[in-house]
Amino acid sequence: MHAKPRRHWPADRIPLQRAIMALALETYPRWSTIPELAREIGGSGALTRAAIELIKVGALESHGTAVRPSKPVAFVDKLGLP
Repeated sequence: MHAKPRRHWPADRIPLQRAIMALALETYPRWSTIPELAREIGGSGALTRAAIELIKVGALESHGTAVRPSKPVAFVDKLGLP
């Protein structure tokens, strides 16, 4: 059996993903749309790709074009870990 090739996390998207998560956590539990996030953060195509990656790993949940942090992420944020 062959091991699956590892996908490299796109390091250039990490700052954008941090900005998305920070804004989404700030407004939690309200849903934010991708266009709202793009207006606040800037960009659209790269922002959409970054948000999709966060959805795929379970950090964001989505409903149409609206996103918000998943409950576990919001809970960990409330713990205020360093």
